[in-house]
Amino acid sequence: MQIDPTTLRWYTAVATELHFGRAAASLGIARTRLSKAIVELEGLLGYPLFDREQQGTVLTDAGRQLLDDAPALIVAGDERAALEAEEAAKPVPFRLSFVPGVTVTKWTTEWAERHPDIPLEVRPVAEDARVSGVRDATVDVAFVRLPIERDGLSAIRLYDEVPVVVVSKDNALSLLEEVRLAELLDEHLVQNPAEVEGWAEQATEMIEGTRVDLPAPASVEDAIDLVAAGTGIAVLPHSVARLHARKDVVARPVLDLPETQIAIVWLADETSERIEEFIGIVRGRRTSSSRAAVSAPEEKPRAAAPKKPRTGAASGKGAGSGKGAASGKGAAAKTPRPLGTARKPRPSGGYRKKGR
Repeated sequence: MQIDPTTLRWYTAVATELHFGRAAASLGIARTRLSKAIVELEGLLGYPLFDREQQGTVLTDAGRQLLDDAPALIVAGDERAALEAEEAAKPVPFRLSFVPGVTVTKWTTEWAERHPDIPLEVRPVAEDARVSGVRDATVDVAFVRLPIERDGLSAIRLYDEVPVVVVSKDNALSLLEEVRLAELLDEHLVQNPAEVEGWAEQATEMIEGTRVDLPAPASVEDAIDLVAAGTGIAVLPHSVARLHARKDVVARPVLDLPETQIAIVWLADETSERIEEFIGIVRGRRTSSSRAAVSAPEEKPRAAAPKKPRTGAASGKGAGSGKGAASGKGAAAKTPRPLGTARKPRPSGGYRKKGR
């Protein structure tokens, strides 16, 4: 049982003074507040600390024992409170998970640069547990491979992955640069046929019933081991095949199988500012940009610059004849040429030669 150190200090004051009024005065609190705290302490302990049948303030045996134990209990309580305060002061980390094949380094690096004071917890998870962490609130966001059960989740698709077939180097398919499903149908699929679209309906081993009923590989590593041994083939997302690349197997894209999709998901009802910030990072939003798309401000037409008055225009014709006029000494006002009239041609020889 843990007792609040402050309550123990108040009790020690009363048990030492054996007087509620003097104890309250020494503590700087109201007597009624002190009396209430002692009654609540007795209720917590389940036994009385003061003998109320005696005149004055008298401790019971349990009260005297608590008075002896109080100093050690107060020290332990203060240490516990200090640890709790230290723990509460620590920043709450942002937590994310990802399935095999997904690389999150560029996003976690960007987060660390933008928010160095908020630690980031990154954990890999298996495909079958891809949304478990989000649902039980042990992670804030998760990078998953679709499809998933979307109930209660928000999801944003990020990119698609090309499916590849993994074959042993001795397999004739390894000589091809790319394949189609029809070229794989005579092979044995080492994984669950339900994982490859069209396999159950078109593969020879399924149509003829020659497929050996063996348990599916427990992991991708086990499937690759079977492929390397020449047992059959495996169809995987490209990133997963690359993650488990080996020298004794090759991967070739399958052109007519649907691509798999990578998405980021989180609880729809728990969309926090941190989640919105991380989603912005994943989607390439810059630090200066806001969450909503901001339309460019409408460009206003530039105001026409005021025209400078022609020399001498303010004074009219002949305004420059006066001494000190704005157009300069002896300057004559020019009359603008009427529209549509041609400039008079220069007379020949109008350019002076140097030295003349």
